Amino acid sequence: MAVVSSHNDWDPLEEIFVGVADHARIPTVDVSTHSFGFADCTYDEIKDLEGPSPQWVIDEANEDLDNLSDQLRKLGVTVRRPDALDHSKEFSSPDWKTTGWYTYCPRDLLLPLDNLIIDCPGAMRARQYETLAYRDFLYDVVDEGGEWLSAPRPRLLDSSYQLDDLSIPTLTNEEIVFDAPNVVRLGKDLIYQVSNSGNLWGYKWLRNLLEPRGYRIHLAEKFYSYSHFDSTVIPLRPGLVLFNGDRCTPDWYPPIFKDWDKIFVPGDEVVDIGSNLEGNVSPCSKYIGLNMLSVNEELVIIDENQEYVRRELDKHGIESIGMPMRQARTLSGGFHCVTLDTKRKGNCEDYFS
Repeated sequence: MAVVSSHNDWDPLEEIFVGVADHARIPTVDVSTHSFGFADCTYDEIKDLEGPSPQWVIDEANEDLDNLSDQLRKLGVTVRRPDALDHSKEFSSPDWKTTGWYTYCPRDLLLPLDNLIIDCPGAMRARQYETLAYRDFLYDVVDEGGEWLSAPRPRLLDSSYQLDDLSIPTLTNEEIVFDAPNVVRLGKDLIYQVSNSGNLWGYKWLRNLLEPRGYRIHLAEKFYSYSHFDSTVIPLRPGLVLFNGDRCTPDWYPPIFKDWDKIFVPGDEVVDIGSNLEGNVSPCSKYIGLNMLSVNEELVIIDENQEYVRRELDKHGIESIGMPMRQARTLSGGFHCVTLDTKRKGNCEDYFS
């Protein structure tokens, strides 16, 4: 039986990883950390953030992650948890040194496609060994006949980043770099977003790898540059997609969705749960409140504060379970980020031909 089989975000969920917050910290504050997580801050605003997260933040986050795990089990989903790595340990390449970040967001560096899982060449130096937390699972994938493929490991030199012009991505196009949530999975079709966490080289590498396997890769540029796409474009089922209304409009959205029904959530309807980092800076915006996990086409798990979004979902026949994820802005991860759906019922379908 396949260990990984996942083609989209709405098929009935069978198995999933839920993250852990143990040893979470702000890593070495260098150009990589600045570019990826805090591009809209000055260096002076973040230079003193480095170090372990307060224990109360870790405890609250773990409580919410444990409650999410329990809820998913009640829904019949098999839940796995990553190993809790010690992210305080310094590691290096020939070009730089850093500490780690966390194992809070399983979504960010592993991309499941059918029976293939891609270990992504992430944009942040501090995360280059983060997938060690999933090592046993990745070997299970191979043992059961699946494919575990690691993308080329980037050098992430200082020249891989730019902070002079924030109207364009801070990630330069020097080498192959992308995080998994730069990709939206739609069966045979994938959307790839160019941003601070994924560049054009990443798109070309994925295109060359996956098009011979029958996938179509659609390039998305200039929607917003910050990082991941899963709080901007949220496919809910075939024919229905939810958009962040501050980043997509009825005249500006990925054209692949032209024939789908669309929900546009106005930005002022997204409740900001706030950050607990010093100075109220945050590695993500308030739109993390739109970050949701689909259990199936008729049920999602979402931040309990997002009442407007929940009402809109209900109008379209989608039930929502509201739960807390109190450190979502502090640790940069909502319900989609802190999970990785490794197995869903269903096949790799063509929704757009």
